[in-house]
Amino acid sequence: MRTPVGTYRKMLYLLFALTLSIALAACGGGGSGSSSVSGGTGIATIQGSVPGTIFVAVDDDTNLEVGRVTATGTPKTFSMNVATGNNYRFYVMENEGTGYSRVYPMYMGTNNVFALDSGADGQVISLGMVSPYLGTGRSTPENSPPLMMGLGANAMVPSSLEGSAFSMDDLRGTSWGYNTMMTSGTMGWEHGTLSFDNNGLGHMTGIVRNGIPLSARNDIPYDMSLSGMLLNPGDDTFQCVVSGDMSLMVATFTDTSGGPAMMIAQKRGGVYQTDGSDMTGTWRFQQFTAGSDNTTSGWAYGNMQFVSGNASITSMTTNAGPGGGGNFTFSMDGNGIMTETVDASFYGVMSMDKTMIVATDTFGGDPEMWIMMKDTTGTYSPSDMMGDWVMHAVSSGNPGSRDWTYGHSVIDASGNGTFSQMMGSAGPVSSTQMMFQMDGGGEMRMSGTGGGMGGGMMGGGMMTQTFHGIMNEARNVMVSSYSDGSGGYPYSIQVK
Repeated sequence: MRTPVGTYRKMLYLLFALTLSIALAACGGGGSGSSSVSGGTGIATIQGSVPGTIFVAVDDDTNLEVGRVTATGTPKTFSMNVATGNNYRFYVMENEGTGYSRVYPMYMGTNNVFALDSGADGQVISLGMVSPYLGTGRSTPENSPPLMMGLGANAMVPSSLEGSAFSMDDLRGTSWGYNTMMTSGTMGWEHGTLSFDNNGLGHMTGIVRNGIPLSARNDIPYDMSLSGMLLNPGDDTFQCVVSGDMSLMVATFTDTSGGPAMMIAQKRGGVYQTDGSDMTGTWRFQQFTAGSDNTTSGWAYGNMQFVSGNASITSMTTNAGPGGGGNFTFSMDGNGIMTETVDASFYGVMSMDKTMIVATDTFGGDPEMWIMMKDTTGTYSPSDMMGDWVMHAVSSGNPGSRDWTYGHSVIDASGNGTFSQMMGSAGPVSSTQMMFQMDGGGEMRMSGTGGGMGGGMMGGGMMTQTFHGIMNEARNVMVSSYSDGSGGYPYSIQVK
């Protein structure tokens, strides 16, 4: 008996409706607004290496962690199994569990949401090295596996990573005292106050540049990455890192005069003693001069003894050899701003914890920057250098040596340092490795006696015997200087 044509049509309509309802049910609504993928019963293995410590997988539809693995070995490698049929986001996490953690979301192009369909079942997906890129605050894999389909971007932060993630909300309503050094173009210094309003816009006020007051710069549209990189969309040379304890910013950029510049900003607040007692003690310093050539430029380091506002240099070494002493008389106001009695150009900012001073001045016609760190009773060890750092450096000296550089550095417990993903004002800078030593007083030097010419943190040479650095009391800032052997003098700050 034949079935009527109308009955066939009804059956086809029912079958189409059933198929459509199944398809609609399979279209999940994750945070990215993308649809789920087919499958769901298989397992794929994701592997690769990272310069940091942790690799994290997050289910994009639930915004929950589904895996976290610690990378180990040399290089640091990881392997993780995840279910197919899901959409994922991935993160590289550095300094995990130290109080200075940073989170770098993994992107491939414009995508940070990736689908693993049933075709990935039983497959090994190799990402290669997943490296932080400080220019964006993101991480990028060396490989682009075809089994991971990009599904757009999702800026949501899983709750498990919120405590380590930065945002512009962290800066709203804050004020920072900054000092800037320009090493080329119009060489000199600048200081002032950087504040952020409730909309997250930046305002620079009280600006003094080489002794001349300037108009305020308002409504600067900064962006903050999850990893604590402060970026200025209007200036693609500007790259700034915010310390994990939210007390310090360090930036490099090309100044409006066309030369490399470094800015150091310290968060303001607290009460300071105007009798100078907050300055009393022994301070280690790194001093940097930006002249027009290799004879007027240079570096110096040593110790300075303060008794209230009276200070004297008790030891000093310069790029030209042993240095002399000197006596100074400083004043400090209730906001922690330091001035010097006979040098109107001197302007210093003391940190809120009263253990670090950043200052700029003019000496002999050349601009200088000082970073001073207070000696404490604590004893330092090489393991204090261990971890992942963000490095910014600027160089003075011969015209061909002037540059700014920023990059990512990883130092192990023995002092072995690897500098990667480095960018200079002229373009990418090759990665390099170095070996550091640290004594009980928090002073850093290069390994070996006498030293020699090696690769520097800015990609050029380094006269290793000239390298010297100091670490702060909190063990989250290292400042160093050296001679590059070509008439240049790099000045570097590393921040956790």
